[in-house]
Amino acid sequence: MTEVRVGMISWAHVHAEFRAKALAEIPGARVVAIADEDAARGKAAADRFGVESYVDDWRDLVTRDDVDVVMVHSENARHAEHVIGAAEAGKHVFCEKPIATTVADARAMADAVRAAGVDGTAAFVSRFSKEADRVKRIVDTGVLGRILVTRSFIGLAGIAEIGCPPDMTRWMEDPALGGGGAWIDEGSHGIDLLRWLVGDITEVSAFTANRAKPGLDGEDIAVAILRYADGGLGEIGTVWSLAADIGMRNALEIYGTGGSLVMRATDPFPRVEVYRADDDPLYRGWTTPHIEPDAAEPHDYGSWPPHTHHYKREVAAYVERVRAGTRPFGPTLDDGLACLEVIAAGYESAASGGKAVTPAG
Repeated sequence: MTEVRVGMISWAHVHAEFRAKALAEIPGARVVAIADEDAARGKAAADRFGVESYVDDWRDLVTRDDVDVVMVHSENARHAEHVIGAAEAGKHVFCEKPIATTVADARAMADAVRAAGVDGTAAFVSRFSKEADRVKRIVDTGVLGRILVTRSFIGLAGIAEIGCPPDMTRWMEDPALGGGGAWIDEGSHGIDLLRWLVGDITEVSAFTANRAKPGLDGEDIAVAILRYADGGLGEIGTVWSLAADIGMRNALEIYGTGGSLVMRATDPFPRVEVYRADDDPLYRGWTTPHIEPDAAEPHDYGSWPPHTHHYKREVAAYVERVRAGTRPFGPTLDDGLACLEVIAAGYESAASGGKAVTPAG
């Protein structure tokens, strides 16, 4: 495939803006059509990115012969109809996370792409930060030994507070359209990172609460204890009422029998710190690996705020894999389903006062 032609469904989520910007800067990719039931919003996006074709009905987009891939950034509760419709039309599909608001919808989406023989990608962009990339490579060497305990914290000041548009804030804070609060939103990133780095999660005990946003119909904080398939344990915390510098935080700690690792992806000075317990004194102790852009990094770093760099890396990796025909093209809808099963188990646990729940699957 010489050019990846993209159709984008909905500008309801601001990440559509980030990914359209990335596509505009990546050779070999082009947005050919935008569909949005909000005509003013959709036409404005088409004008900003020089896209000639705007339609108000997404069905007219997915059946176009000049669309290879459909990117979905609609309200969470609407992802299923858009992804399934695109798959049934024979299109590869890239879906914003969480991929759905119910396990049943997520399973139907994963089944639809399999039945159609197309690729379904879940937009777990946190995997694409340089820090997370380095952590994955370190963990995969086995230098940390058997993983014993993990701790993850990921959160935001809030949807409105970090500058999301008012229309996005309204639906994200609506449990029917967004699926919940901080747990399903930022918690999804934390859960996916842990699954990617450590393995499947087989048990969840969670608590949710609203501590600082009385107008929010859902949780602004959540904490969960996790059990991995190999018996290791983990903790994840998330919040929508964070008070910290850029209004967001993504930190991870991994403790193993052979060493420890700390990732600080959103600190003023993002970094990864590693402790090795080797017998060789040359390597024993804490080190901070130098992390810099790759020689072929797909960024004009000056034009991208630091907390959005990973969107460009994500889209560039996706386009490269689509053009090469290397499948899967990224984190799969099965990954999205597994993540949502943990999310749903967490909500079930919280509703029962923290009772341990086994994710469906």
